[in-house]
Amino acid sequence: MPKNRCSLVRLPRIALLLTTFTLAFCALTANAFAASGASKPRKVTHASHKSKATKKAHESGVLPAQGMFDNCDLSNGVTTTCDQDLLQMHQAGLQVAVMDAQWATLDELSAYASYAQSIGMSVMWEFNDPGYWGGAWIGSSAAADWSAFSTACGCTASDQVLDYMIQWLSALPGTYGYYAADDSTLEPNQLAGLRQYVAEIKSVDPDHMVMVGSAQGQGTSFYSSGATIGNEIYPETTRSLMPAGQNLAIWQSVQQSITQDQRAATRQGTSSAFILQAFSFGDNLSDGQAVGACTASMSQAQCASRLQFPSAGVELALRNAALQYAQPKLILWYTYGQASQGGHWADFTSAVTAPYPVSASAARAKRNLRKSSRKHSARRRNSSGHQLAI
Repeated sequence: MPKNRCSLVRLPRIALLLTTFTLAFCALTANAFAASGASKPRKVTHASHKSKATKKAHESGVLPAQGMFDNCDLSNGVTTTCDQDLLQMHQAGLQVAVMDAQWATLDELSAYASYAQSIGMSVMWEFNDPGYWGGAWIGSSAAADWSAFSTACGCTASDQVLDYMIQWLSALPGTYGYYAADDSTLEPNQLAGLRQYVAEIKSVDPDHMVMVGSAQGQGTSFYSSGATIGNEIYPETTRSLMPAGQNLAIWQSVQQSITQDQRAATRQGTSSAFILQAFSFGDNLSDGQAVGACTASMSQAQCASRLQFPSAGVELALRNAALQYAQPKLILWYTYGQASQGGHWADFTSAVTAPYPVSASAARAKRNLRKSSRKHSARRRNSSGHQLAI
């Protein structure tokens, strides 16, 4: 989940404990090491068409777009530093940066978007203000929380502020879409409000992705919201996760989550998306306590020293799992701040730029063979039925 300057606390993820593992993932892991203006809301048929196009791209062995959350603070007037982040992401093979749109001026947002486009990057704008879907506002209201936009449009009503914000951001060069809500701020009873919120965004801008982040523990709760669900795959442990044979339960859980998420997306006629781990296994004290590595009396720094950062092999295995068991349109990594420190960037880059995995290609070929067999069987049945009718 993205860090947010509204002081929201990241929900602890409890370490995943299951007991079996499939041979398919063993093949995957082996390959990882070897590779070291307003309009109506988009119709489901339109989303289904995009989903089919995404699936076709993966069936051709084409990597999906990949991006990263950037915690750079545009409101501090450090556009140059944020531009450097963008450049480093681009050089690492990423195409999308997720940027908080709340605290910066419109000029700062525009400058950031322009620079992103100039180097071949796109921007997914992060909102994540619960007031929009029935929760508590970060501050006091939409107008107060998004003052740059409410001032520019001269409006105070929540829907007016939201509509103006989407209209303005959609017109910026390089806009990829909107990270509209995060699992840390979503409650199960807010689904109806989330649907209305997503529909409002799409009614103003039907052409860009609307994403909602979801933790594994939330299952498929928010798929009917109409958004593309960005599923977090964050195995948290004090172990390295490699070799896979000694961490069967966690990798089996990863496979099951990805498979479940793809099925849910397919049922809703939307593309799947995943948020993968480019930070230490537990990035705060609560996470450290959840996996038994830290105590409440420790400082954040003390806890962090006990938690492991994913290796290049683990990051690649996570990416390849998403490609083998799903057809994601977008893969995001969390987060730039940690991945760019402590010598981790080279490992991360190698995982991002690795070629399409052989294991996923084999799985793709198997799916195509099954599909071809079903079509052939259907033709035979139709032919047989026609002869009987005669």
